Amino acid sequence: MLLINKTLIRMSKGFRGWIIAIAVLKLVTLMGISIFASSIGSVLGNIFDLQMGWAQLKADLLRAALASVLMGVGDLLVGEAEHRCTASARIHLRQRILEKVLELDVSDVDRLGATSTINAAVDGVELMQIYYNRYLPGLIYSVLAPIYLFFALRAECMPAAVMLLVVSLAVTPINNLFKEINDKMKGDYWDTLEKLTSYYLESINGLTTTELFNRGDDREEKLGGIAQHMRDIILDVMVLNFSSTALNELLINAAIVAAVGIVCAQLVSGRIALTNALTVLMLSYSFFSSIRALQWIAHDALHGVAASQNIAKILDIDTHKPVNGDATVYDSFEGIRFDDVSFAYKGRDSVLEHVNLDIPHNGITAIAGESGCGKSTIVNMLLRFYDAKSGRIALNGRDYLSIDPSELRKRVIMVPQSVYVFSGTVRENLLIAKPDGTDAELYEALEQVRLKDWIDLQPEGLDAPVGDAGARLSGGQRQKLGIARALLSRAEYIIFDEATSSVDEENEREIWRCISELAETRTLIIISHRLSTIRNADVIYLIDDGRVTERGSHDELMAQGGKYHRSVEEQDRLEAGFGRRATA
Repeated sequence: MLLINKTLIRMSKGFRGWIIAIAVLKLVTLMGISIFASSIGSVLGNIFDLQMGWAQLKADLLRAALASVLMGVGDLLVGEAEHRCTASARIHLRQRILEKVLELDVSDVDRLGATSTINAAVDGVELMQIYYNRYLPGLIYSVLAPIYLFFALRAECMPAAVMLLVVSLAVTPINNLFKEINDKMKGDYWDTLEKLTSYYLESINGLTTTELFNRGDDREEKLGGIAQHMRDIILDVMVLNFSSTALNELLINAAIVAAVGIVCAQLVSGRIALTNALTVLMLSYSFFSSIRALQWIAHDALHGVAASQNIAKILDIDTHKPVNGDATVYDSFEGIRFDDVSFAYKGRDSVLEHVNLDIPHNGITAIAGESGCGKSTIVNMLLRFYDAKSGRIALNGRDYLSIDPSELRKRVIMVPQSVYVFSGTVRENLLIAKPDGTDAELYEALEQVRLKDWIDLQPEGLDAPVGDAGARLSGGQRQKLGIARALLSRAEYIIFDEATSSVDEENEREIWRCISELAETRTLIIISHRLSTIRNADVIYLIDDGRVTERGSHDELMAQGGKYHRSVEEQDRLEAGFGRRATA
């Protein structure tokens, strides 16, 4: 069937030259085949007619030998071109996917999911190779080859040449009747593959939990069901492909039989010589060899067409953040201001409603509240991962929408709840924040976060390996490394989003001492549900169900006797209880 996919063709930019080169080299090989067939036809025909002289025999054999060399060289060059096309396609596609992924914001990443992205970059690109290095060049060649052979044979037997040309150009479009079924199957195939991969990865990652609760058999049964469904889809695709191939073979063999009949009739009537008849018969099969090859690789190419949908979904994401260019300063407030800001995720109720808060330059501002109240959404809006649906966010009186996100994130940085450490060395992880950072600057940042003593104990110093995703570091060391990166960025505003929730008590105390010292030189924004950690903040905002319900210092909020007061007392009682149990 005809698999012309606009998405795949659009994504071939950067290596289309190799696709065309493969088709051209195949045509060169066909020229060799045509010359060889003509030479052998001349030899056999003249021998039968007893008209072959030594000079003619030598000339025909020499032409056949040269044609054989041409075919051999052509085949070698086709293989080399296919290899280079594959390599170029992998490089271009994976580079484009990586560049796009690095442009994504939090909202895009959440929508795509890690499994989908990994499938696209790894399995998806691999599945698309057969389309680029064999199917697409084969499709071009399947159009050029019959046209070339028609001109090569029209002098030998015009009726047979015309009939073979018409049938060879009609076979592939006729098979396109299967396309509608094919389009549905390719979507089902990729969706099931993605589901199977996701469930398998989830089963591996959650193996400990599964075994603890003896639910391994349930997971195995469900995984088997998904795999069975995947098998059924593959079998359906193969049946469709074989049905298409069977129709092709019927048309091709009928055309070849018809060509034999035409040639025999012409030969009997004396309109063509035996030499011409033999050449036509030998090249009749070549009219359809390209189509046959195309049909046999269509099944594999179908997987590439299915994979392209997922890759296109990633590449087509609009990562552009509008910058309105209006640098008007609306007020003289020095810091970040939320002015009547509301926000809702797509398809969900409002997360923030008419939020007003001021984060003055220098000092500590804390945002507290229960899980799900909207704290993380405020963080994402501070970093401009999301834009307000209504209201305005301003930095030093200037609308956020007038500031390019890349420039904004040089001024506002975040230390997340769980810092991600890249495989490599301590130095490489620190240089992410400041690529031109000197050793002195790196050591200064490490000293500020109480990691320098640990680095001094490492034989490699700054080049100490951190292991796969920081596996050689403790949770506290990873968090401290994240704070050091934030310090190196020289950002004015540092957001600590539950920065100590995943570390032990000793590391937590060290990190909070570090945070207190940073408050002397930086503007800190602390997001926390543990109210005991934000008592020293200059101003505390309590968020409840997407609204600012209380505002003030710790003492002021305690004096108000509201929800903050009740929450502090409740947490103090719980922590005291845990402390007594630990002591006992």
